[in-house]
Amino acid sequence: MSERLVIRLGSNEGDSIHWLQFNDKAQEVIASGSLNSAEELSQLAPQAAVANVQVLVPGSDVSYFEVDVPKSNRRQAIAAIPFMLEDELAADVDTLHFVYGDVIESRQSVYVCDKLRIARWLKWLSEAGISASQMLPDYLAVPVAQEPENISVLQLDNQLLFRLNSNQGLCISEQWLNVTLDLLRGDKDSLLIEHFDVQSDIHLPPHQWLAQPLVLPMQQLAMSLTKLPINLLVGEFTQNKKTNNHWKVWRSVAIAASVLVVMFFVEQLIRVNQLEQQQAQLKQQSEDIFRKLNPNVRRVLKLKSRMQNEIKSLAGGGGSNELFDMLEAMNGALSAVPELKPSTIKFDKRRNELRLQAEAGSYQQFEKFKGLLEQQYTVVMGAMNNNGNKVNGSLVVKVSS
Repeated sequence: MSERLVIRLGSNEGDSIHWLQFNDKAQEVIASGSLNSAEELSQLAPQAAVANVQVLVPGSDVSYFEVDVPKSNRRQAIAAIPFMLEDELAADVDTLHFVYGDVIESRQSVYVCDKLRIARWLKWLSEAGISASQMLPDYLAVPVAQEPENISVLQLDNQLLFRLNSNQGLCISEQWLNVTLDLLRGDKDSLLIEHFDVQSDIHLPPHQWLAQPLVLPMQQLAMSLTKLPINLLVGEFTQNKKTNNHWKVWRSVAIAASVLVVMFFVEQLIRVNQLEQQQAQLKQQSEDIFRKLNPNVRRVLKLKSRMQNEIKSLAGGGGSNELFDMLEAMNGALSAVPELKPSTIKFDKRRNELRLQAEAGSYQQFEKFKGLLEQQYTVVMGAMNNNGNKVNGSLVVKVSS
């Protein structure tokens, strides 16, 4: 995931919150801003859904210790560290969360934070629909000083974030700057401080304040978070994978799509059932018609075959299609002589001939009709009667021998 959302929470719910969305591939800021309190975190849910969420918490809420551990049995020694620090901690070790960083010259770095405080931060995020993958003290996002003897500091509102070395730092208010610098100076005459946009009016002497390239404070913190020294979200605070956030975003779409698919199949099932019912009704109607035409038949099996046999029988048996051929030829002749109107048509299966009674406007129309049929069949003209302006007559159409 090329985008990261860096959120810097406060110690209390009403503290302001800074955030920045950063694209690692393009090395540019997509968006940034601040919120008045944790209640407004839900405004960042859309950005959090498409980015890796990294959370910074006040370094003043995370204690730092270094403990000597033997090279042998290091794992057992680390497990005993909470009890080794018990006298230096202001709370019961069972209420504290211990995270272990790098080992520097046999000294194990240890970060300690109250479990309830971490749970409270996660609760704010959860209620806003945000899932964080990483959480660490804010001072660990300040770049390490370029020179080993120097320290670095970044200003965020009225707070100053000090980075003392690769593992250690401080988060203080401006009012504690003078006292803090005196403690950090120790026996030195002054400190060399590489600063990131620290206001000039607090550049206290005799220290040397070395300005660094000017970028947004949150941008500088985001750019330094590519390699994290620690993550507070381990052990009992391990979070689910980021894919869960994507699921939250697309869950409603997936549910809607699933509902549509189910509705589609239900509709198709209903339609198939309706077609089957219609088919059954048509079959029953066909059987009823067949029984009316064949009253002696009780059971109708293989209706299609029975009807085809009956049609063949009507056509002269043996599969002959003469009846249909005659009717087709007669239909063509009637289309050519529309004035001639048939009144009765009978087919003599034994003689294989078709008898026609018709009415026309003149004898010539009968002759024309007869001539058209004689192209394929033998046609015998019967008696003709003239009734005023109408002529009635009969014709016999036979297969030519």
